[in-house]
Amino acid sequence: MQKKLIVVAVAGLFSTAAFAQTTVTLSGNMDLGYQNASLEAAGVKTNNANFGVLNGSATSNVAITAVEDLGNGLQAKVYIETDPTFGTSAGSAFANAPNWIELSSKSWGSLSLGLINNFALTASSTSQPLGTAIGSGYSGGFGRLDGVNVLGTFTVVPLGGAGVRDIRVNNTFQYKTISFSGFTAGVQYKVKNTDAGAAAANQIGQTQIGLGYNNGPLNIAYAHSQIQSATILGGTSDKLTHQLIGANYSFGPATIYAGWTSSKTNQSSDVDAQSWNIAGKYAFTPTLAGMINVVRVNDKNVGDQDRNLNGLGLDYSMSKRTTAYLRFENGDNDKSGATGGGNGSFTRYALGLRHSF
Repeated sequence: MQKKLIVVAVAGLFSTAAFAQTTVTLSGNMDLGYQNASLEAAGVKTNNANFGVLNGSATSNVAITAVEDLGNGLQAKVYIETDPTFGTSAGSAFANAPNWIELSSKSWGSLSLGLINNFALTASSTSQPLGTAIGSGYSGGFGRLDGVNVLGTFTVVPLGGAGVRDIRVNNTFQYKTISFSGFTAGVQYKVKNTDAGAAAANQIGQTQIGLGYNNGPLNIAYAHSQIQSATILGGTSDKLTHQLIGANYSFGPATIYAGWTSSKTNQSSDVDAQSWNIAGKYAFTPTLAGMINVVRVNDKNVGDQDRNLNGLGLDYSMSKRTTAYLRFENGDNDKSGATGGGNGSFTRYALGLRHSF
């Protein structure tokens, strides 16, 4: 639930001599609880437990949205999100999460510039009901893709890592169409700079294409993401390609989900992996829902870092804005053990409370 803070007149004089109005809205979410995590890495077992931690059943954030209607179906929009480290005194930079400016039309779609959640994240979210945290297969601890971690900036994940995520990229241009009977399409682009003196993240380019269908009980999302960088991928024209597809279908109180991903480079054997998942959600009552997700990753490169994850969730809605939850996952970040120093087997469970405003 969002609360309107202020509506102000801004300079924007039309031929009718009327002023456009900008609506500024503050919204957000806080998710804190208890988490217990056990990990076995290279034969060493560790355990970590804490109260008042971010469990990520939903992203904890504070967001500012400004919208101005320009007339004739045209709209300008600004979105600024900050994801604080709630539960601690650690500072979080303002606008450290998605932030962008957009011009949209009811007839041709939208043009956006900034740090924008991408189509790969949409495909992942469409394939399972557990967000991007515990049990999802798209968390910081278990990413089902391989190769390069894309979250604001590009980071190399060496062989033996826990998998990667493709979520959003700095300095991105995006175009999305309007919906045609449920069908949508879009493209995102980040320029690859050839200046060797530029920052490493600025020497990497990405092009992403997204397709979607959302009509009635069926939702489908596809993303084709191509990353190019000699600095990170090791070859003069090496390209890393992620493909993701997710779908879900609802009938009565149940929703079934499925997803598939592929990560592969074109000139080296460093990245060659696929994953699949099946998931489900069932509303036992109007306020109580259960979720399950099963993920398997088949790593075909020399490291043979096959991975698996099993996730469970339970949500109890105390109101439209407040939910109590349970989460559980277990799995193995290096099932074959070929990498030796891989993260190995893990178990995590969490319970907590989240409130949106």
